[in-house]
Amino acid sequence: MGKEREESLKAAVLHMPGEAPRFEEFPEPTPEQGEVLVRVKAAPLTNLSKMRANGTPQFPVVCGVNGVGLLEDGTRVYCGGCRPPYGMMAERAIVSRSECIPVPDEIDDLTAAALPNAALASWLALVFRAQFQPGESVFILGATGVSGKLAILVARQLGAERVVAAGRNQAILATLTDLGADAVISLNQSDQTLTEMVANEAAHHPCDIILDFLWGHPAEVVMGALTRPAFQGEASRIRFVSIGEMAGSTASIPAAVLRSCGLEISGSGGGSIAREAIYDTFPQIFALAAQGKLRMDIDPVPLAEVENAWQSQDTPGRRLVFLP
Repeated sequence: MGKEREESLKAAVLHMPGEAPRFEEFPEPTPEQGEVLVRVKAAPLTNLSKMRANGTPQFPVVCGVNGVGLLEDGTRVYCGGCRPPYGMMAERAIVSRSECIPVPDEIDDLTAAALPNAALASWLALVFRAQFQPGESVFILGATGVSGKLAILVARQLGAERVVAAGRNQAILATLTDLGADAVISLNQSDQTLTEMVANEAAHHPCDIILDFLWGHPAEVVMGALTRPAFQGEASRIRFVSIGEMAGSTASIPAAVLRSCGLEISGSGGGSIAREAIYDTFPQIFALAAQGKLRMDIDPVPLAEVENAWQSQDTPGRRLVFLP
């Protein structure tokens, strides 16, 4: 006799936008054409997960954009693309077959679930938006967050000659040279002092690429620090790539900044890079993780504790991952 199908599962279920999901029963999903059922092993709590959950047009909904699970044949995959109202923060999920990516045996479930989202942020920005070349220098604005810390490792693995990390969390800043940063700059100082430090760095070590996870006022100060006096010769090219907006969704940029230096501003995200290019990057990230060259700090939490964990303050520089 075949295995009897379950009628329900335990999941992180959100009933209203702005609330925290609750750990409760939810109807078992039935795969449709092109979909497969996965037994979820781990699912990360990311900003994207929260935004997607609160922005859904229907409730109740299961939270979780991506994660790691087992197919019916035992293959372990990183996956996402759940059809609403289903999500990855559940015992089981339905996902698009085309979005299942095999996970190397050398990577544990927690790392496999948490790493891709954070690593892709800087990898895609560097490779596809900034057209990074080995030997170039990278300035990371917002380097004390989860994705910012990982950006240091990504830049090094891609061949960056120099990496400068700027952020607010002093305790984490003190650890970033161990990750591979050549210099660190604290954002916890006056605009004048920060401007002087960034300008001094640019004068002695010209920067090729700025990866910005913050936007808002920090971006204004850093870009303003790049302003040069007129007629100082041709300015070197600086590619400023906006990845996040943790410090604000708007920034005021004086026109003089753009006229006085070789600043080029672009953004990196799901709307600016082809889907195929994104999925082609996963095997490269997993290969480096399997070698221990990409790593991150992770806090595992039972999915049953999702309501409290969802509302708690994030531990700086660490990713929370739910275990069903």
